[in-house]
Amino acid sequence: MEYHTPGVYIREVDSGAKPIASVSTSIPGFLGLFKHEPKVDAVAITGTDGTKTVRGKVVPQLVDTKGNVTAAKPEDAALALTQAFNFKRTSVKNLKALLEMNGHKPAFSPGDKGKIKISSGKTEVQVSEAVVNAEGKVISADEAAIEDLLNTVNASLPLDKPKPKSAKEVLSAYGYEFSEAQGTALLTEYSVPPFAVTNKSEFFRWLQSYFAQYLVDTRSIEELVGRNITDPDEAADAVFEALSSDDNLKNEFRKWLSQPSVFNFVAGVNGFYDNGGGKAYVYIAGVKDLDVSIRENQADKVGLYAFDDCDDMALHVAPGLSFNQQREMLEHCETRKDRFAILDGPIVSTGDMDIQASNKGYGANYVPWVKVTKPSWYTGEQEIKVTGPNRRKLIKTEKNELFVPPSGHIVGVYARTDTERGVHKAPANEIVMGITGLSQNINAIEQGQYNDRGINVIRIFKDRGIRVWGARTLATKSDPSWKYINVRRLFIMVEQSILGGVQWAVFEPNDQTLWKKLTRDVRAYLMRVWRSGALFGATPEEAFYVKCDSETNPRYLIDAGQVNVQVGLCPVKPAEFVVFAIGQWDGGASIAE
Repeated sequence: MEYHTPGVYIREVDSGAKPIASVSTSIPGFLGLFKHEPKVDAVAITGTDGTKTVRGKVVPQLVDTKGNVTAAKPEDAALALTQAFNFKRTSVKNLKALLEMNGHKPAFSPGDKGKIKISSGKTEVQVSEAVVNAEGKVISADEAAIEDLLNTVNASLPLDKPKPKSAKEVLSAYGYEFSEAQGTALLTEYSVPPFAVTNKSEFFRWLQSYFAQYLVDTRSIEELVGRNITDPDEAADAVFEALSSDDNLKNEFRKWLSQPSVFNFVAGVNGFYDNGGGKAYVYIAGVKDLDVSIRENQADKVGLYAFDDCDDMALHVAPGLSFNQQREMLEHCETRKDRFAILDGPIVSTGDMDIQASNKGYGANYVPWVKVTKPSWYTGEQEIKVTGPNRRKLIKTEKNELFVPPSGHIVGVYARTDTERGVHKAPANEIVMGITGLSQNINAIEQGQYNDRGINVIRIFKDRGIRVWGARTLATKSDPSWKYINVRRLFIMVEQSILGGVQWAVFEPNDQTLWKKLTRDVRAYLMRVWRSGALFGATPEEAFYVKCDSETNPRYLIDAGQVNVQVGLCPVKPAEFVVFAIGQWDGGASIAE
């Protein structure tokens, strides 16, 4: 900066280190499902031009799952398809296909100088060869020129009465090849984006609001509140208020809450707060089939992908979902690498039960289920069917008790432990609050087989209450270096914190100055992590290292636009087996036992 006028000036300078803040580790996303019969099923249609893919959805009254037009008026299907794919009039790429779809039989040939002749029966029209070629393909990208072309053609060969027999014809007119058409359950689900709640009261108000909106979207508003309301928001507010005063709607709400899948979801979130939880994202979807895949279409942001925009979410939980659905959740976390899945085992089990596979320990499994006090709004009758030898292991409930999956309560234990001790403390040897008992009593001898396979057991201790008595991930067998929950979650926290804290380095000059700054910032952060007790070592050098220099960044990496920082951590691991060597002592000699 140059100075021309005498005086005093202030210049801001970079003060040095840019602190890296630890990301949240205890915010869960709760996923639930309930039975929902949609008014119509959506048909998902896909087309491709070899490089780009387009997708659209229409109702089966217009197009079936094979892509055939089923509408009584084919022009309705043509309109619906162009709207579903967001096609514009000037997006036409194949004029011949468009003419054929409108009932013409066009022939394209060279016309007068600079013109293409289009003939159909006794009708003939000439258009510029700069816009369309002799094959009937639109070759210009000028929207005004394409508009003139369509107007010229329409004057002689009308283009406003399309009668396609299939989705393929519509896609062809816009330059795409028909790929597939299929119905899919998640595309017909009822859902709204995840909502953040911070306590039980907020959660229950959200449930009321969600159910009110669901009624408005699936029923006649006049039937619900006795008057016609045209504004959607006003209608939802009216039904929300009616849930507190109208006995019929109250009973409907209670029945909905008492559905087994909904009750498991609600009890899980309540269990999270009973055990010290704070902020949580809640999401429940209505589906035709409760066994539906929950990772179907990322583009629609439904199922697991509904949480894509929840950047501070660190835990995934789906109380009571099926084995395969929980497997999908675990695999989703393994792919993302920034979330940890908490899974439920069966209500009663043996140590050789089936478990979901994990390569790097991004999830943990807990057994057995827990008992809770029946809520005042519960109207159902819980039917638990256990067959074979396992039925003898089931501990019956009292009249005022119900069984629920443990994952919601366990995620609350995670949150409590993170708050009181830190993410490096294993969430085990902790009391499970808000429950009255367990569905199965697993003793110390039986637990050995569970523990060896990475299944965490909740145990009853007569003098110390009901406690989480396991701290292992589902990678115990496949990769023992990731067998402890606290180790995996510590690495998730460190990785995501560094990832977010060094974004300033993108597009900086890749030289020694940048390397030193990155080393300084990451080292400063890991010093704080070490001082919190999360890393093993009497000195920082024993606990971690950060390396970013010419050795980690050879010329070929620099030329590729990369900067490589190597970080090594020595995490603390839980004292899972506390062993005392005890022997007799006679005052002069020790005899080991």
